[in-house]
Amino acid sequence: MNIAEILRKCELTSGLTDSEVEQLASVFHPRHAERDEVIFKEGDPGNDIYIISRGRFAVKIFSYAQPGEMEKITTLKDNDVYGEFSIIDGSPRSASIVAEENSDFIFSEKQDFQRFLEDHEHIGFIIMRNVAKILTSKLRRMNFEIRNAIL
Repeated sequence: MNIAEILRKCELTSGLTDSEVEQLASVFHPRHAERDEVIFKEGDPGNDIYIISRGRFAVKIFSYAQPGEMEKITTLKDNDVYGEFSIIDGSPRSASIVAEENSDFIFSEKQDFQRFLEDHEHIGFIIMRNVAKILTSKLRRMNFEIRNAIL
């Protein structure tokens, strides 16, 4: 698994040079998930950021309508970023992530990721700008979905 190639394909690194992506790759690690494997659960400590290289993951939240059950709210696929909330605020996970099929992804531990961004301010600025764009896009999509559900 070529970590730099995976990073080049995702929105997180948009605007970075090949050299900068290669540097960033040093703080990411590859991982494989089997179908139905839980990567993390809603409420778990938020410590890592993830990028899907191949596969599909369900994003699930606890159901208020059926206590003890989980509801799927969306699917993540190749090149999607998740775990970005915790990189910013360190809060517990807002949802669970479960592999829907055998999948591959890369991840960086929060401490390593943040140290890298602090040590490489230019790269850090671009990545945090991209994180803001990713979060804004997710929020807009959620607002649209809520509006459609209500109207």
